Amino acid sequence: MTLQHAINYGVSYKNRGKNMESITFVQKRNLTLFAFSMRMLFMGVEYAVIFPSVWLYLKMFHVDYWYLGLVLSAYNMVGIVSTILVGRLADATRRIRLTGFIWNLTEIAGNFVYAMHFNVTLPLFGRMIAGFGEGYISAMWGELARVTTKEQRTRYFTILKGSNLLGAAIGPALNLFLKEFNFYIGSWHIDFRTSPGFFMGVVWVIVTLIMLVFVYDLSSEMKARPGYKLLLQENSDEIEDGVGSLLSGSITPQENGKSDHGRKDETGNDVAEEAEQETEENDKKGLLEKTAEPTEPGMVEQSDEPATFCSAMKDMFTKFEVNVLVYLLFFMYITHTCLQGITPLVAERMLKWNETKVSIVYTVWGLEIIAVLIVVWLVSPKIADRVILLSAVICGSLASVSLIVLSYSTPESKLCYYSFLVTIFLGGVGISITVVVGRSLVSKHTRPENQGLVHAILTSFNRLAGLLGPIFGSSLYTHKTVMGCLIAGVQFLGLILVIVAFGRLKVVNKS
Repeated sequence: MTLQHAINYGVSYKNRGKNMESITFVQKRNLTLFAFSMRMLFMGVEYAVIFPSVWLYLKMFHVDYWYLGLVLSAYNMVGIVSTILVGRLADATRRIRLTGFIWNLTEIAGNFVYAMHFNVTLPLFGRMIAGFGEGYISAMWGELARVTTKEQRTRYFTILKGSNLLGAAIGPALNLFLKEFNFYIGSWHIDFRTSPGFFMGVVWVIVTLIMLVFVYDLSSEMKARPGYKLLLQENSDEIEDGVGSLLSGSITPQENGKSDHGRKDETGNDVAEEAEQETEENDKKGLLEKTAEPTEPGMVEQSDEPATFCSAMKDMFTKFEVNVLVYLLFFMYITHTCLQGITPLVAERMLKWNETKVSIVYTVWGLEIIAVLIVVWLVSPKIADRVILLSAVICGSLASVSLIVLSYSTPESKLCYYSFLVTIFLGGVGISITVVVGRSLVSKHTRPENQGLVHAILTSFNRLAGLLGPIFGSSLYTHKTVMGCLIAGVQFLGLILVIVAFGRLKVVNKS
């Protein structure tokens, strides 16, 4: 009897008499992914409806420009702290549903407070409170990393990130709907300035209810029933999901309470006791064999060490390949946000475009990124993650070269026009692939116990890059050649690092 058959045989017998839910593990995972995707979708929507309207709202308080920057940055700054806290909490408790409920309450409160126009400080405090709720993103990434196989993970991450970008793409259209709001709740005036916050507060109530219904604490189930971990290392899509499958999450008896592995003889004595003992021995033997296997680059060892911030930092930054991935994620995001920041300036001053054309550029840019993610979703089962990542880094490097060409081009010339389009196109390809595939590879090269904190650290780097990128771009806009050379330098260094680490980026599964 093979180890796999012994595990399936024994567990199906052990759980034969238990009253378990009929929903399977895979179904629970899909429902959880749906709920996570809804949250990511409306995070993107919130970004798209709040940010364009902030200045219109704040002008009613007659504030200076510095206060606008403070309100815009408050969300990300608080989010950096919150992601670390949520990641630690998720790793320690695995109570993903409860954690999501608590953090969603801050999203609800933050948006309603933001929409209250009674004092100039309320928009700032509202964005800070909502930013605290944004920290739950690290728990979502970490949970998906724990409940998917290495073969599946990139596709799941693509769905999650794609949902966020889809929300950001459809958000501007909602502003056309929100600007028609004009009513009172007591002395609270809901108009085109306060409607985005009010609308998102209502939306987050709905999202919270969806997550309470559809999110399952799957990694907690896996932790309580170690058999899940053994089967989860295989490709679950190829395993029949039903009686005896650990991936099912609900091993139920066959009709009439009988199964081939758990039937009783005529005297009522259980004939499977010996099989159960054999299963337990085989389980122990299999685990010992796995523990004794030598470690290779790309192979992550299981550990009983508790998840702490220090252990997560050690897990990440003592591995060369993970350091390379963090470098790529950070600087690719800086490049992307830098390009986002200077696009209106280039369009207005070098191409003489109006606001309508700039809006079209941003819309097409968002659609391009979504299209690239769809391609990643399709090809990831067939092409190794490290190969996909290499193509993204090459695109990012070429985008930086195109930016240098743009800096030397004459305004309103064909060279200026085409170099601008090539820059944002290649930059969009680079960031959309890196943010998904790079994050997926980091999760595959770090311990499952640390996933919440690992993704919290990655998210914090992304938020920091999101703050630095626009500052970097706007500060050096008048020195575009210098900006292009600096971006090209970090991009080509990233390309060299990926080539050097290419062998170590290979993901090795234990047999």
